[in-house]
Amino acid sequence: MAAPAFSPAATTERKPMSRASEIRGIDQTLTLADNGQYLPTLLQENDELISDIVDFSQAYGTKAKGKLVIAIEYTTDRYGQIDISVEHKITKPKAPKAKAVAWTAAGGGLSSANPNQRAMEIREVSNGRRELRSPTID
Repeated sequence: MAAPAFSPAATTERKPMSRASEIRGIDQTLTLADNGQYLPTLLQENDELISDIVDFSQAYGTKAKGKLVIAIEYTTDRYGQIDISVEHKITKPKAPKAKAVAWTAAGGGLSSANPNQRAMEIREVSNGRRELRSPTID
């Protein structure tokens, strides 16, 4: 036996909600989650994200970008009850990769000295004066 087809006319008329309890804003919706505990957590994590991008920008001398994504999912049944689930994701700036410069050395190793650049020394001459000279030239 097949289930009877759903007919909107067969449902009972819903009574209008009181305007005083009507929830209109996203901030009000977020206060519903976790019995009011979700929104303060979200705001705290947002403050931390802003602090992190400012610290990053000052530490690396560049622009910093962070992201806060909030997802609100609504599910309803035929009686009008709406279940709300909220989640968020925070993306903080990534530290730049560590970098170095090296040159190949004999035997396949690395050296921090450029073999194509002459080595220069500073030596004391007289009367506290110094001069720059190449160790190969005397």
